[in-house]
Amino acid sequence: MTNLYVPRTSNRGIIGSRHLIAVQTFDVARLTTHPVPVVPGTFVAVSGEGPRGDSNGSGKTSFLAAVSILLGDPQWRFDTKGGKAATGVLFRPDSAGVSGHQASPARSGYIVGVFADDAHAVDTAVTVWVHLTTSEPWMEARWAEGVHLADHEDLDERDLQADVIWQAVRHNGTLSARRMADKLYGDAPRCLTYLDTPLRPPVPSLLSQQMTEMEPKDIGESLIALSGSKGHLDAERVLRGDVLVQRRTRDDSLARAAEREREYEVTLKAIDDRDAARAALAEADDHWDVYVVAKYRKALADDVLAAEDIEDLARKHTAAALLVAEAEAVLEGLQAATDFAGAERRAKEDWQKAQSKTRGLQIQRAEINSNHRTLVEERNKLLKESAGWAGQPSTETAAVQAQSLGERNKAELLRDNTRAAITEEENALVLAREGRGGTAGVLLDSLAENEIKGASALFDVVELDESARPSWEPRLLPYQDAVIVDLDQAPAALAALAEHPGAGVITTDGEDESGAFPDGVRCRLPITRFLRALEVRLEHHSAPDRVHDESLGHTITGGFPDPIAGREALLARLGKNVEDAVENERQATIGLQLAEAALLIASASHRSALAAERLLVVNEEESRLSQQIGKLDGAINKASEEETAQQAAWETANGALVGHSHQVSLLEADLRTLRSDERDKRDKVRAREQERVKLDVEAWRQLAADALHRYENDIDELPSRDLGAVRVKATDRLADAMRLFGINESDENLPTEISECVRLRRQLAAGSGERAPTTELPAAAEPLRRRLESLAGQDRVTRTRIEEQRSEHARVHEGLEQELEDGESRLDVMQGMIAQHIEGILGRVGKRFDELDQQRGGSGADLHISATPPQGAAEWVWEVTPRWKRSRSGSLVSYREVANGAQVKVHAVQLVLAAVLADAETHGRVLVLDELGNSLGEINRKDVLGALKRVAEDTQVTILGTCQDSVLVDAADVCGELLWFAHTSEAEAYNRPTRVWGFNQDSEQVELTADHLTAGRYRRGA
Repeated sequence: MTNLYVPRTSNRGIIGSRHLIAVQTFDVARLTTHPVPVVPGTFVAVSGEGPRGDSNGSGKTSFLAAVSILLGDPQWRFDTKGGKAATGVLFRPDSAGVSGHQASPARSGYIVGVFADDAHAVDTAVTVWVHLTTSEPWMEARWAEGVHLADHEDLDERDLQADVIWQAVRHNGTLSARRMADKLYGDAPRCLTYLDTPLRPPVPSLLSQQMTEMEPKDIGESLIALSGSKGHLDAERVLRGDVLVQRRTRDDSLARAAEREREYEVTLKAIDDRDAARAALAEADDHWDVYVVAKYRKALADDVLAAEDIEDLARKHTAAALLVAEAEAVLEGLQAATDFAGAERRAKEDWQKAQSKTRGLQIQRAEINSNHRTLVEERNKLLKESAGWAGQPSTETAAVQAQSLGERNKAELLRDNTRAAITEEENALVLAREGRGGTAGVLLDSLAENEIKGASALFDVVELDESARPSWEPRLLPYQDAVIVDLDQAPAALAALAEHPGAGVITTDGEDESGAFPDGVRCRLPITRFLRALEVRLEHHSAPDRVHDESLGHTITGGFPDPIAGREALLARLGKNVEDAVENERQATIGLQLAEAALLIASASHRSALAAERLLVVNEEESRLSQQIGKLDGAINKASEEETAQQAAWETANGALVGHSHQVSLLEADLRTLRSDERDKRDKVRAREQERVKLDVEAWRQLAADALHRYENDIDELPSRDLGAVRVKATDRLADAMRLFGINESDENLPTEISECVRLRRQLAAGSGERAPTTELPAAAEPLRRRLESLAGQDRVTRTRIEEQRSEHARVHEGLEQELEDGESRLDVMQGMIAQHIEGILGRVGKRFDELDQQRGGSGADLHISATPPQGAAEWVWEVTPRWKRSRSGSLVSYREVANGAQVKVHAVQLVLAAVLADAETHGRVLVLDELGNSLGEINRKDVLGALKRVAEDTQVTILGTCQDSVLVDAADVCGELLWFAHTSEAEAYNRPTRVWGFNQDSEQVELTADHLTAGRYRRGA
């Protein structure tokens, strides 16, 4: 079932619908630290007085820049520059018009904003602090619920209070410049600005009064972002990326399947050839069986004729021989025998001995045959276990396995060490955060145990400006483990640290020793005596940076890449150590996983090698037992013949025992006549038997013995002629089987048993067929048959596995195809709904654009919208072309056709206001318009100002606009608040407190920051 795309709920960040109600800055341009209230949902006119009597140089643009930074204006490019451009708003003496001797440049500063809802301001208040520094990280942000403004009556103390508050609001985490806007304000821009400032790269925008330099696609992108719909395009881009990945996964699967199929075809071709070889061998056996059975049938038929003749002659000879034998036996017995009973007993004993010998040989054969079957079963098992053997001896695989085990153990030890390192670095970071890091931390613990309070680590309280680092870092380095104690507590501190040899103790200044800190050095404890002594004693030299003690001849080099003094520097360094330790542990874990996988592979390879070596021993033992069984079969046959002979002897002795005497004389006369007749008949039998022997009936019978049962019902259908062709077919099919198995008969390097198989096949093929061959075809093919049979099981398993893998791969591919189809379906639905959604948004913007134009007396305006859906990885392009009529009867003209620059600027502002009016979801927005009214005629100026007032009131958007003197009168008639910045003397580094006129009907919002706004304004300098 296809899942339909449901547009996600708009994300408006932590600030949500809250409005900006107050701004406070520290070391930002010439602005003071006095909070500035902002009346939300109104047009706020921003003006002032500069050193030359007009508003130029009053600091109004600096204030707007600070607001745009606070609200994450996209044009600052926080996502790519990390907020570095924003640090340009920090105070610099040259920009303030004073010399470096009068004021030092600010190395860091803060921009603070208080936000609250229209209702329940106290319960919904949130304060955002943005920290700017001249070194990385350039910009960071923190936030906390409630109001957190610096309100100390003394302005200098208020600067220190800002550092304390910045540390206090860190419980919700610190946001980088790249994450700040999305985390705090969500996916719709909270602030859109036009600033006439060189601090950031000039980028044409809808508010930059340079709309003609923007492409239609850039205008469309800006309007989509203003409407809060960019998140839908981002979601579509993610889903489209998923579909591209699914399509690439499917294509990769097809490519791998094609490669596997080629491998399968090669494997199956080899199996098919072996199956064909088995079939050819079976056909060869069939042809051979037909041949030997037919030959046996013919020999048997000829033998029947000979047998009939021999039988007749033998019958006659037998009769004659029988008469002779009987006569001789009787005569000999009568003449020589004296103990017939003893002869019968001895013959019977000999017969029993022969029976025992036969039974013993049969028992021995049964035992050996049982051992032979056991070896065959073991060989079949070893064939499977050695299937993956690559040919290495077990000694090598055992060494590899031992090495892999060692590598795994090393990897595990390394992983354990990296985990311990994480704990060690994290503990060091925790101690540093508590001000108890390193050797100084141990000394502070000892002082605290002895109730000596107020001590601090030197490197925890000393901070250096960037310009002071080259000269002061090498001066302070030898004292990095030193602690600072109050001068009055020095004796007690030294006593408490007596058990810490080498402890460094620095005492604070005496009452008459306090002085100014060296340039670029700050410390919250009075140790100027110590620092001035270092400055005098250790002279700074550059190229390279170093300090030198002339009296000692001692030099300490500087040039540290990162700050070494100050808590923030220490925490940053230790935090980096923790990150490095975590990364080392991750790499070590990956190494352990790889080592364990290598150990598994090495163990499997070693087991295969052991099985392969055992298989060689089993094959030799099985061959030896087979030979023993053959020898025992011959011995058993011989013993059986001996047993039969002994039985016949006993029967003769027993017969002789029954009869004893005939007349010797009568028998001798008859014997001479019988012997002559027997010799004549015997010669005739022998002659015919010689003819019969040449038929080789018994040999052909033995050759056909195994096949006779197959043809016993079809014996008459066997061929009786051209039997030589049948023999040739049998040997040819055997040759085919060898060829299919990969045996080249012309190869001189064939194994011995295969060479013998080739020789015997050729011998059978070349035979005449008149006499029975000494070797039968099955015996000649036995080496090939054994090899084919040994591979038969493996071939069946391989073929089955390939079929199973094909089925599994087909199932996986079907799943990938289904996933791709579902993903493409969801993407189509999403793109359709996004297109409909954005077309509706842009349509509402166009409608509002026309309404605003006609309300100010214009002739009408619209937006020409063209959408290009994304193809592949390309982006979705929405081209929006603003058009308006220059007269009632005229046609709509594109914004690119510039005839009246003032009209373009008016319509650019109207277009932004139309986008704001069309977005009913985003609250708390701020528009910043610098140099408002420049290049506008009086009528256009009043129209624009009137539109700003109406939109601000209708949509509760706060619009900050700077007004030159010529615009201020008109702006005062429509604004809901006036901010007046004053820098009347170039001799003063900072502005005077900002003056404010306005009315906020929400008294709770006013009371929320009232005490902070009035604090310090009426003291000296306020």
